[in-house]
Amino acid sequence: MSQLKKRILLLVLLLLPVSLYMGAVLISGELTYDSLETMGPAPGFEGSSVEDFHMEVSDGTDWTPERMEGKISVVSFFFTSCPTVCPAMNSHIAELHNRMGAYKDIQFVSYTVDPSNDDAETLETYKSHFAEGSEAWHFIRGERNFTYDMANAYYLAASQDSSAEGGYNHSQTVVLVDWNGDMRTRLDEHDQPIGAYDVTQATVVKDLIEDLRILVKEYRGEKMGQGDE
Repeated sequence: MSQLKKRILLLVLLLLPVSLYMGAVLISGELTYDSLETMGPAPGFEGSSVEDFHMEVSDGTDWTPERMEGKISVVSFFFTSCPTVCPAMNSHIAELHNRMGAYKDIQFVSYTVDPSNDDAETLETYKSHFAEGSEAWHFIRGERNFTYDMANAYYLAASQDSSAEGGYNHSQTVVLVDWNGDMRTRLDEHDQPIGAYDVTQATVVKDLIEDLRILVKEYRGEKMGQGDE
């Protein structure tokens, strides 16, 4: 037997047990992934505190709960004239979008807390600075108090405040919402859910990438019949 044939045979013998094991796992449905904690339903989904919302996207289309079904959403609140945290926050979301936007399972959902000034045209112009032409990042406006109630339902903050720079207070964090409408989160070093991710911190982008990949694997596993029954 030639040296090349010996090497090929050795490689086959080494890989065969692994292949058989993976095949058995796939057939039995026992393939599992790391998972994220569930914090409860997102606004607009069954059991949530805000239902039947109807809002407007910067491209003029309607935004309804159905547009979040079957998607993994990165949700945030901002306003276009924000002089403080919004530029850094959205720059880091843009980095995340650029690295994960190719995944058709993922979308980015940003609600303005200043709908009176942030009309569709203003939002579309603002979007062009971060993700021009993107079909995965949506900038959305709705009635002011409704938006604030929705932020609270996400365990985030949003309010009008004349003493704050720019006239508004809002969280500088994002939350993850899965394809079933449940908010998801990783655990901290003490095994406590972090809830929201502070995207003004560049290092958090890495955490979000890891967690989004976990959710994508989980979602695709469910679609293939490998998720929990």
